[in-house]
Amino acid sequence: MEAASNLQYHLDSVTDFLGPWWVEVCFIIFFAFGYRFIRLDVFGGKEGVQGKKHAGKALESTKGNVKIEELHNRAKEEVIAGDMIGALKSWRKAQAQVASSPDTLRLVVQALASTSPDTLVEEVAAHLEAHRAAACNTQSALAVLDTVGHGQTSEVLDEVCGMLRTRLAIPMNYQLYEALLAGHAFAGNDERVDDICQEISDIGQKRTARAYALIIKGFLCRGNLDAGLKHTQAMRKQGFYVPPFAVGLLFRIGSESERLKDVFEVCLESGISLPHETVCFAFEDCLKRSDCALAATIEAAVRAGGDLPHGAFDPLLKVNVVAGHSHALELWEEMQALGVKVTEGLCVGVLARSAESKHLRFAEEVTKYCRDRNLMTIALYSALMKVYVYCGFFGRACDLYPEILEKGLVPDKIMYGCLMRFAVECGRTELSQELSRLAPQLDVQNYMSLIRAAGRDKDVERAFGLLQQLTATGEKVDLAAYNCVLDACVCAGALTRARELAEDMRARFGRLDIVTYNTLLKGFTTACNLKDAYALLREMEQDGVGPNDISYNSIINAAVCKGNFKEAWGAIEEMESKGIKADHYTVSIMLKALKRFGGSRESTRVLAMVDRLGVNVCQEEVLLNTLIEVCMHLGQTKRLQDLLALYDRSGNKPSQHLYGALIKACSQLKRMNKCKEYWQDMVVERAMQPNDIVLGCMLDALVCNGLVGEAVELFKEWKPKVGANMVMYSTLAKGFAVEGRAHEAMEMWRGIQAEGAPMNTVVYNALIDAQARKGATAEVADLFAGMVVDGIKPDAITYSTMVKAHCVKGDMNKALEVLAEMQAVGLVKDCIVFNTILDWCTKSNRMDIADRVLQEFNELQIAPSNFTVGILIKMYGRRRMLDKAFVVAEEMPTKWGFKANPQVFTCLISACFLNNNLERAFQVFQELRENGADFKSYNVIIGGCLKAGKVQEAAELIEDAYGLNGKERVLPHGQNISPETLESVMHALGQRGLAEKVGFPLIANLRAAKVPVNGRLMTSAFDVDVKFPPRQQGRGRQGGQGKARQQDKAAAA
Repeated sequence: MEAASNLQYHLDSVTDFLGPWWVEVCFIIFFAFGYRFIRLDVFGGKEGVQGKKHAGKALESTKGNVKIEELHNRAKEEVIAGDMIGALKSWRKAQAQVASSPDTLRLVVQALASTSPDTLVEEVAAHLEAHRAAACNTQSALAVLDTVGHGQTSEVLDEVCGMLRTRLAIPMNYQLYEALLAGHAFAGNDERVDDICQEISDIGQKRTARAYALIIKGFLCRGNLDAGLKHTQAMRKQGFYVPPFAVGLLFRIGSESERLKDVFEVCLESGISLPHETVCFAFEDCLKRSDCALAATIEAAVRAGGDLPHGAFDPLLKVNVVAGHSHALELWEEMQALGVKVTEGLCVGVLARSAESKHLRFAEEVTKYCRDRNLMTIALYSALMKVYVYCGFFGRACDLYPEILEKGLVPDKIMYGCLMRFAVECGRTELSQELSRLAPQLDVQNYMSLIRAAGRDKDVERAFGLLQQLTATGEKVDLAAYNCVLDACVCAGALTRARELAEDMRARFGRLDIVTYNTLLKGFTTACNLKDAYALLREMEQDGVGPNDISYNSIINAAVCKGNFKEAWGAIEEMESKGIKADHYTVSIMLKALKRFGGSRESTRVLAMVDRLGVNVCQEEVLLNTLIEVCMHLGQTKRLQDLLALYDRSGNKPSQHLYGALIKACSQLKRMNKCKEYWQDMVVERAMQPNDIVLGCMLDALVCNGLVGEAVELFKEWKPKVGANMVMYSTLAKGFAVEGRAHEAMEMWRGIQAEGAPMNTVVYNALIDAQARKGATAEVADLFAGMVVDGIKPDAITYSTMVKAHCVKGDMNKALEVLAEMQAVGLVKDCIVFNTILDWCTKSNRMDIADRVLQEFNELQIAPSNFTVGILIKMYGRRRMLDKAFVVAEEMPTKWGFKANPQVFTCLISACFLNNNLERAFQVFQELRENGADFKSYNVIIGGCLKAGKVQEAAELIEDAYGLNGKERVLPHGQNISPETLESVMHALGQRGLAEKVGFPLIANLRAAKVPVNGRLMTSAFDVDVKFPPRQQGRGRQGGQGKARQQDKAAAA
């Protein structure tokens, strides 16, 4: 035991000693053994001699192999260097002696495809056959298929595949199928891809995720988006995860083909999650295309699956800013809450885009953020100035200058130039001069801005002094600078000085350009001197400077300013005869003239010119605004409707001023929902703050459409932000008057007095009218006394409204006293007060006073109005003097040179019905219908028919109004016959037993024409038909059965 223990001890000691060296010892043992085994010939006598000979041959063989490998390496280097021909030569020398590796085969196939595609298949096949044992395997086949698939057609690919499968008998596996699918996809052959997929399915296999990814990549690299989307959907149906590179490639190709929306929808439907990089790319594409709607859809989808990546905020914010969307404000707040980095570059970028969309509210939020953190720089101030200028706020842009100086910032040369130009635009001459002194260096453009400022101030001497300073600087002074001075002379009315300067320019430069001539022309046309203007046109032609559209527009404007349409049309004809096309400025000039001087003939001709020229009115806001106002002024309802529909389809973004015009137009068309839609779009969607004009338009729309309560609430909401003016107060007072809310009108007046706001006559007249309608003469007296205290002189409307107050109260003597007072102060100059008295006399049947007032009215030879004619027609109709009513309707407008409006015709129709003369009523209505009947006219004619028992004719008039049964609609769109009138017709039809034959089909046609039909309309017909059934006068059981049958019939209908 002790011996064994000692032995174990010694073995452990040896093991511990040799432990660190056992690897080296083993290596030495095995090396010695191998060396002995290989060198047996050394110890084998005769065999050793033969071994030396074999060793010599082996050495030679080794040297040969080294040479072949060198040739293969050289081939690789040459392919990489692009020398395909040299590479093939090297390979062909070596390929017979040794098999090419898969990597070498890829390079060889690539070289053959580039230089010798016809021999590609044969050479590759021969090489693989020559080295069948070493090279005819899946790896070599995969190398060949993969390389051919990235540069050859489907036909070549199929030929190679056939060679591998049949000639070389290499079996297909999933790797080869993947390479084959990828190759056909890269070739764009969707049919062959489907065939191979079917082949895979037939042998009981399924496509791998890699196969799908390769197919998608191949098609997308080929630009075949539809095939890529198809196989992406198929991949998801198999439950595979679409790799991020494939999703990114889909979006990139979708962007290039302008089908990003299709790609996104497929991804959304297939449940494909978008990588962060792809989300950012999608928003960048939306920004590039200004597609805010798609950006919102993508954002909603991304947020549904998690948070937005920080990198997506930049493009998403910008696309919402460009669209003027209020969501930009929400994103801005979210960025700050999440700690997304806000750089100066981002702020400058979004401010610049705010200018384009006039998104002033957002721009001020960004500015506030930068100011609070003391981040404002010259670049940021420049971008903010751009926003103000695009919004038309040149004064606010100039107000930034003191703030810049206070921050210790120094404007650069460009900013000084811009500020000078802004100061000129807003008439701040002192600021422009101060900037010119402080600017480090003034260039020609700066001097031109200062000269324009002098022109605005009509300071000709200063303009010439600036020109001399510019000349003294040594800068090259061209015609443009002299034209600025010339324009200053014209603005100041110094035409003689302008002529002298023009001659000096001719001597200095040897010629005058079109700008010079047009500036001189403006001087003559501003002075309405058309004779000299035409003479200058002839001079231009003699000098070889042909007049352009600006030249003729100046003459046209001068002509219409004098109301001389003949001269204006002559200029237009001459202009077009010389091949100069009338433009949107020409159209605007003629349209503006219509509001002042245009009659029906001129209106028709001007509007025909608008249609003939095909001017895109939606692209020119000034023209669009003018055309809207003209259509409203002329009562061109159909054209106004078409114009608004055209603008909505254009997708343009209105300015603040245009929003006001659109709201006014919709208000006139009684489309209050559209007014609210425009308002919502402006203040919510685009986050624009309305100015006092637009707010006034919206208040007027609400009041005119009977929504006075909403108008008051809107005024309270925006008054602290926008302020209030007397136009708004007068609008609200008008609403209070119409709704009989006299007490609220007085409260509003007391509030204005408490604020110390200066009142005017218009507001006082509206307030007095609110009291006058109630006959509140004491309040009228208080308001009149307030006018005197405020130093506001009453006008004819004031006295007329006071007369109305006494008339409403029934105190005609007091009303006549006020009329006498008016005559004493010389304010009876129009028919307003006489209309008030005559109207009240007619309503209260005081014909004695009416005759006396009418006689005085005629003796004074005061021009009547359509309202006067309507009152007289009512008066004579009530007095059963229908012929006299017709005489007034025909003679009075002719004598005083105005056209009877639809209200006059409606009054005449009422007078005919009142005198039981249906024939004349229909004659008048037919004349009115040809000129455009409104809903009031139809209410009157239909009501008259019902009173006269002409129920069938009343139903036919409803069909005529709405253009039912194939007829053309007469009522303007947006106007409807009153529900009460329709119910009365249905009630009458029921009484006559015509509900089923006429009434119910009429209701069905109204609904088909999308006419608002309330439930009471149908009930009216049912109830009447049940209460007054034909042949149900008997009693007892038979009568009850008849009633039941009638109820069943109504229910069936």
